[in-house]
Amino acid sequence: MPMQARLLLRLFLIAFLVVIPSISQAVLQDEIQVYDDEINAKGEQSLELHLNNTPRGVKTPSYPGEVMNNNNTRITPEYAYGLGHDLEAGLYINSVVNNSTWNYAGAKVRMKWLPYHEEKGDPVFAGVNIELSNTLPQYEQSRYNSEARFILGKHIDEWLFVINPIFDQQLSQPYVHQGPDFNTAIRISREVAPDWSVGTEFYSNYNQIGSGPISYPNTQQLVFLKVYCDGGPLPFQAGIGKGFTNSSDTLTVMAILSIPLP
Repeated sequence: MPMQARLLLRLFLIAFLVVIPSISQAVLQDEIQVYDDEINAKGEQSLELHLNNTPRGVKTPSYPGEVMNNNNTRITPEYAYGLGHDLEAGLYINSVVNNSTWNYAGAKVRMKWLPYHEEKGDPVFAGVNIELSNTLPQYEQSRYNSEARFILGKHIDEWLFVINPIFDQQLSQPYVHQGPDFNTAIRISREVAPDWSVGTEFYSNYNQIGSGPISYPNTQQLVFLKVYCDGGPLPFQAGIGKGFTNSSDTLTVMAILSIPLP
């Protein structure tokens, strides 16, 4: 591994380990993805299908009436359209298959802004994705929520390093007066053949900012082993994830399919 890649890998691991997560809250697991430098050009449209299933998950609800991930499948189509000026708009329709029954779970809109690109000569790629969601209360305690997901990454030879610091703010009463929650998503991957990469992604749900001491057993910590295919008639990424705390789902499998549009 080149010296630059080794140094950046160490920095990413330090960032992942130093910021220790705390008490988690229920959030609909509609997508398992680290946002990178992919963005539609002006007038370009795309469709992705997010799929994930939890064969073994947490069974104890964190609030009355919560539908848990355990034995459920989440199905989320995402449509995106390039607006130009480094902007991309997106729409998600969320659904959950629970006890062999399809259930509408909510929807969200997003706006991605990626003003820094390595291909333009910038040393890194960077931007932010803003989301607003309306989710049924059995899947998230607060029906209305917002998210600011920052994007920072770099390609070094065959390696890709990305970190997403994420701030989630509940917008429904009485939660709107609480501070935002801080989470992270990290990807480290390597290209092993043209259009094919393998890698690891780390997901941690963090405590509400300024809410007090950390209780590690109550955190959500997930690590995924993933494969990425960027070519062919149906580009995709797929992976299997393991949770490492009592509050984390033990086993999760996921896939994202990129469906070609005219």
